Amino acid sequence: MNIYKKRDIIDLIRKQGKLPTDQFGQILPVNDLMSWFDLDKCLDASEQEAIRVELTGLVDAEEAMEKIRLMDQSRTNVSS
Repeated sequence: MNIYKKRDIIDLIRKQGKLPTDQFGQILPVNDLMSWFDLDKCLDASEQEAIRVELTGLVDAEEAMEKIRLMDQSRTNVSS
């Protein structure tokens, strides 16, 4: 996949803020994210796979940052 196209797609998704979640606050599965952003309609199969890899990384990063935020918040509450 064209590196610029991939970067622009990921940048567009990141500019929208946090990734979409389900009713329980869990980030949607990668295939659902593909549909959410209509990427399954505008990319060919190989491009979709490349974006799935990138989305998996975004999901992992966002989940890690949420865990760090919660741990930091619990430390702050304990020391208050």
